[in-house]
Amino acid sequence: MKPKLYNEVHEIVLKIVSASEVDDQRTVWSAYQELVELCEDSEKAEINHPFQWETLGDFTSDKSIALKFYRKALGYAVSAELYEYTSSICLAMAEAYLELGSLDQAKYFAAQANEAAVTTNDLELKKDISELLLQLSNRT
Repeated sequence: MKPKLYNEVHEIVLKIVSASEVDDQRTVWSAYQELVELCEDSEKAEINHPFQWETLGDFTSDKSIALKFYRKALGYAVSAELYEYTSSICLAMAEAYLELGSLDQAKYFAAQANEAAVTTNDLELKKDISELLLQLSNRT
Protein backbone atom coordinates (compact mmCIF):
# COMPACT_ATOMS: atom_id res chain seq x y z
CA MET A 1 0.00 0.00 0.00
CA LYS A 2 1.34 3.42 -0.95
CA PRO A 3 1.87 6.04 1.74
CA LYS A 4 -0.70 8.84 1.92
CA LEU A 5 1.53 11.48 0.30
CA TYR A 6 3.11 9.11 -2.22
CA ASN A 7 1.68 10.78 -5.34
CA GLU A 8 2.61 14.30 -4.23
CA VAL A 9 6.15 13.25 -3.29
CA HIS A 10 6.51 11.28 -6.52
CA GLU A 11 5.50 14.29 -8.64
CA ILE A 12 8.03 16.52 -6.89
CA VAL A 13 10.77 13.92 -7.31
CA LEU A 14 10.00 13.72 -11.03
CA LYS A 15 10.44 17.51 -11.24
CA ILE A 16 13.79 17.28 -9.49
CA VAL A 17 15.05 14.44 -11.67
CA SER A 18 13.84 16.01 -14.91
CA ALA A 19 15.38 19.38 -14.04
CA SER A 20 18.65 17.71 -13.02
CA GLU A 21 18.88 15.95 -16.37
CA VAL A 22 18.91 19.32 -18.18
CA ASP A 23 20.99 21.04 -15.47
CA ASP A 24 18.13 23.40 -14.54
CA GLN A 25 19.29 24.23 -11.02
CA ARG A 26 16.58 26.82 -10.43
CA THR A 27 13.85 24.22 -10.94
CA VAL A 28 15.77 21.64 -8.91
CA TRP A 29 16.01 24.06 -6.00
CA SER A 30 12.38 25.13 -6.33
CA ALA A 31 11.12 21.52 -6.39
CA TYR A 32 13.40 20.62 -3.48
CA GLN A 33 11.92 23.48 -1.46
CA GLU A 34 8.46 22.22 -2.40
CA LEU A 35 9.42 18.82 -0.97
CA VAL A 36 10.71 20.43 2.24
CA GLU A 37 7.44 22.36 2.63
CA LEU A 38 5.35 19.26 1.95
CA CYS A 39 7.21 17.36 4.68
CA GLU A 40 7.03 20.21 7.17
CA ASP A 41 3.34 20.87 6.48
CA SER A 42 2.47 17.19 6.74
CA GLU A 43 4.32 16.98 10.05
CA LYS A 44 2.29 19.88 11.42
CA ALA A 45 -0.87 18.11 10.25
CA GLU A 46 0.41 14.86 11.80
CA ILE A 47 0.44 13.13 8.43
CA ASN A 48 3.78 11.45 8.80
CA HIS A 49 5.27 8.51 7.05
CA PRO A 50 8.94 7.55 6.77
CA PHE A 51 8.65 7.60 2.97
CA GLN A 52 8.40 11.37 2.66
CA TRP A 53 11.26 12.04 5.10
CA GLU A 54 13.54 9.38 3.60
CA THR A 55 12.91 10.83 0.15
CA LEU A 56 13.76 14.31 1.42
CA GLY A 57 16.99 12.92 2.86
CA ASP A 58 17.78 11.22 -0.45
CA PHE A 59 17.49 14.51 -2.33
CA THR A 60 19.45 16.57 0.21
CA SER A 61 23.01 17.06 -1.01
CA ASP A 62 24.45 18.07 2.37
CA LYS A 63 24.82 14.70 4.10
CA SER A 64 24.77 16.25 7.58
CA ILE A 65 21.37 17.76 6.86
CA ALA A 66 20.22 14.59 5.10
CA LEU A 67 20.99 12.66 8.29
CA LYS A 68 18.58 14.90 10.19
CA PHE A 69 15.80 13.91 7.78
CA TYR A 70 16.80 10.25 7.90
CA ARG A 71 16.65 10.29 11.71
CA LYS A 72 13.13 11.66 11.53
CA ALA A 73 12.17 9.02 8.95
CA LEU A 74 13.73 6.32 11.10
CA GLY A 75 11.70 7.40 14.11
CA TYR A 76 8.47 7.11 12.15
CA ALA A 77 9.49 3.77 10.62
CA VAL A 78 10.42 2.23 13.96
CA SER A 79 7.29 3.46 15.73
CA ALA A 80 5.09 2.06 12.95
CA GLU A 81 7.12 -1.18 12.77
CA LEU A 82 7.77 -0.67 9.05
CA TYR A 83 10.87 -2.87 8.80
CA GLU A 84 11.53 -2.40 5.10
CA TYR A 85 11.60 1.36 5.60
CA THR A 86 13.71 0.93 8.73
CA SER A 87 16.17 -1.12 6.73
CA SER A 88 16.40 1.24 3.75
CA ILE A 89 16.69 4.31 5.99
CA CYS A 90 19.46 2.71 8.04
CA LEU A 91 21.24 1.83 4.79
CA ALA A 92 20.96 5.44 3.61
CA MET A 93 22.27 6.63 6.98
CA ALA A 94 25.20 4.20 6.78
CA GLU A 95 26.09 5.47 3.32
CA ALA A 96 25.82 9.10 4.47
CA TYR A 97 28.05 8.45 7.49
CA LEU A 98 30.55 6.66 5.27
CA GLU A 99 30.61 9.65 2.93
CA LEU A 100 31.19 11.93 5.95
CA GLY A 101 34.06 9.72 7.11
CA SER A 102 32.32 8.38 10.24
CA LEU A 103 33.21 4.72 9.82
CA ASP A 104 31.92 3.54 13.21
CA GLN A 105 28.53 5.16 12.61
CA ALA A 106 28.43 3.73 9.07
CA LYS A 107 29.09 0.24 10.43
CA TYR A 108 26.49 0.65 13.15
CA PHE A 109 23.72 1.71 10.77
CA ALA A 110 24.69 -0.90 8.17
CA ALA A 111 24.30 -3.56 10.88
CA GLN A 112 20.93 -2.05 11.87
CA ALA A 113 19.86 -2.10 8.21
CA ASN A 114 20.84 -5.74 7.97
CA GLU A 115 18.96 -6.64 11.13
CA ALA A 116 15.77 -4.94 9.92
CA ALA A 117 16.09 -6.47 6.44
CA VAL A 118 15.77 -9.99 7.83
CA THR A 119 12.00 -9.52 7.96
CA THR A 120 11.64 -8.19 4.41
CA ASN A 121 11.39 -9.86 1.01
CA ASP A 122 13.28 -7.09 -0.80
CA LEU A 123 16.23 -8.98 -2.28
CA GLU A 124 17.73 -5.88 -3.92
CA LEU A 125 17.77 -4.07 -0.57
CA LYS A 126 19.36 -7.09 1.11
CA LYS A 127 21.98 -7.25 -1.65
CA ASP A 128 22.82 -3.54 -1.26
CA ILE A 129 23.17 -3.94 2.49
CA SER A 130 25.40 -7.00 2.10
CA GLU A 131 27.63 -5.16 -0.35
CA LEU A 132 27.99 -2.22 2.04
CA LEU A 133 28.72 -4.52 4.98
CA LEU A 134 31.41 -6.24 2.91
CA GLN A 135 32.88 -2.90 1.89
CA LEU A 136 32.88 -1.72 5.50
CA SER A 137 34.43 -4.94 6.79
CA ASN A 138 37.47 -4.26 4.61
CA ARG A 139 38.03 -0.91 6.36
CA THR A 140 39.49 -0.30 9.77
